[in-house]
Amino acid sequence: MLAVLVLIPLVILFLIFDNPEEDWRSSVLSVGVIWGVLVTFFAEFLSLFQIITFGWVLALWSLSNIILGWIYYRLIKTGKRKLYLPQIPKITPHSLVLLAGVIFIVSAISVIAIIAPPNNWDSMTYHMTRVVHWIQNRHLAHYPTYYSAQLVHPPFAELAILHLQILSGGDRFANLVQTFSMIGSIIGVSLIAKQLGADKRGQIFAAVFCATLPMGILQASSTQNDYAVCFWVVCLAHYILLTLPYRNPPINLTLGIGASCGLVVFTKGTGYFYAFPFMVWFFLWYVNQMRWKMWKPISIISVIFLSLNVNHYLRNFSLYGSPISAAEYFIEYKPEIYSIPTYISNIIRNLSLHADIVRHLGLQGIIEPTIGKVAKLITIIHGFLGVDISDPRITYPPNSYIGVPGLSFDENVAGNPLHLLLIFLAIGIFICYEKLRNNREVMIYSLCLICSFLLICLMLKIQPYQTRYHLTFFVLFSAFVGLVFCQIWNRHIITIIAVILLVTSMQFVFLNKIRPIASEQNIFNMTRNEIYFNERPRLIKPYFDATKFIKNTSCNHIGLSLGSEKVPGSSYWEYPFWVLLNENKNRVNILKHILNPENFYALRSEMYPYKDFKPCAIIAVRTDKEPPLTTMNFENTTYVQKWSLKPITILMPQ
Repeated sequence: MLAVLVLIPLVILFLIFDNPEEDWRSSVLSVGVIWGVLVTFFAEFLSLFQIITFGWVLALWSLSNIILGWIYYRLIKTGKRKLYLPQIPKITPHSLVLLAGVIFIVSAISVIAIIAPPNNWDSMTYHMTRVVHWIQNRHLAHYPTYYSAQLVHPPFAELAILHLQILSGGDRFANLVQTFSMIGSIIGVSLIAKQLGADKRGQIFAAVFCATLPMGILQASSTQNDYAVCFWVVCLAHYILLTLPYRNPPINLTLGIGASCGLVVFTKGTGYFYAFPFMVWFFLWYVNQMRWKMWKPISIISVIFLSLNVNHYLRNFSLYGSPISAAEYFIEYKPEIYSIPTYISNIIRNLSLHADIVRHLGLQGIIEPTIGKVAKLITIIHGFLGVDISDPRITYPPNSYIGVPGLSFDENVAGNPLHLLLIFLAIGIFICYEKLRNNREVMIYSLCLICSFLLICLMLKIQPYQTRYHLTFFVLFSAFVGLVFCQIWNRHIITIIAVILLVTSMQFVFLNKIRPIASEQNIFNMTRNEIYFNERPRLIKPYFDATKFIKNTSCNHIGLSLGSEKVPGSSYWEYPFWVLLNENKNRVNILKHILNPENFYALRSEMYPYKDFKPCAIIAVRTDKEPPLTTMNFENTTYVQKWSLKPITILMPQ
């Protein structure tokens, strides 16, 4: 498969950077950052000339492989790099068992990621949809759409998918962006644990802690972007820790900080919350040593950061008047009131999303689940605070917080109760032991993570899927927990806890709600097209029949009317239409959104392929709350219903 051309640079770059005198894990993180920069600049360069096509993508990655291969050849020839077999470190049988468990989890997730197509809700509405729009449009410019998330959100994860999808001709490898991010994060946190002072036991425990996070396991085989942003934060933390021994940060580490920080916010909006405390740490650490000379590393970091993000900022600013977000996202996510009681409420409710420890451990047959008692306690606390537990000013959607959630295998809402308990335990031990408290770097590192969590609680309304935003917090805390436990407990206690983590995590590996491998209906006995609809199986028949109807006609210019509101929500699945209509590679379909005149996202309709677009069929999707659609006027043409099966109607010219 030609998609391997996108991945070969990872191998060559590792060979270039790997040095037997340095830790190979640091090379892995550096390779990931350089690859991320290449993906970004290749996409933006091709978009600038509107040539995001198979030929140009193939040419760029082929040329990159040739250049990188030549560089490695020259390094070998000049003796700057030598071919050598990496030495396998001595590992105790206990540690070998734990690493085997981590490898099994990662291997199983990799299989799921390749076998199952992208099929979570966000993939169907914007992650994968924006990718196919970019491929069709041949550029990254904003386009007419019913759902602004396709435009406004940072695009790195989808740009990586874009390259893989163009070269492979499909979405077979789309989920691997998250899978590789998980692998990189596991490697990264074990290295950070070493940088903080953990021995091999602590480093291995950090890897186990990270690999067994339920939210991480469920997400790593999808096209969500929470693990992708997490990996860049891991890289950022690693580079900052590397710079601390120097009085003046070396240029290579300054470049790494700038690139990883830029990629953090180029991947997901929540990246700002996680990058900010670490960048403050870096700035305060060096401003005391360098004084006015601090402008040099800050300038380098700023230039790299902006070079990665400036094009997306400009695209957003030209359409929304803001480089970061559209107006409706400020309404949805930003709290409408700031006070100490509401802030405490948000902190408590965020933590409560990880409270179902009894069911997580499978002890409900022995111990009564405690979520009812926790929910009652939270209600009592809110009574003292004088805050409505589901206050719409700090809750989205309104009244959506109904108490402590139970055990879930849904990647949008799954909690990490056992891991949160271990984090609290590690923090308690850290506070009690003076030897640990005196380690300034560990103290500041943990404070950065806590501040990141507090920023999320301050800046975002509580949402049912808020646990997704906590993933980075848990992953980065893996290193801290590994360090603390290896300093206090012997290997037997650490091994027992690690085995418990591995055993309890297996249910999330096998029973993923929408990509299961152990249920009666699983990804191995369902067709790929059916798996797309695992989250909404009732849509299989209308989507299959609607696209079959269109494919039996000669129509290939298709309009999409998804919702009737001025600013429609995320209820309308678009991506399956692209998949089902384009199964025949010999037939090229052009799809465009047919929008209400008031919808300002239509402002980019003058660009290819939208200019003078006249559909020969319109696919209209309406929820049960919306009136049925039988006729539509578009571009002075009347379209009438030709086929219908809720929630889809197909209209054609009268």
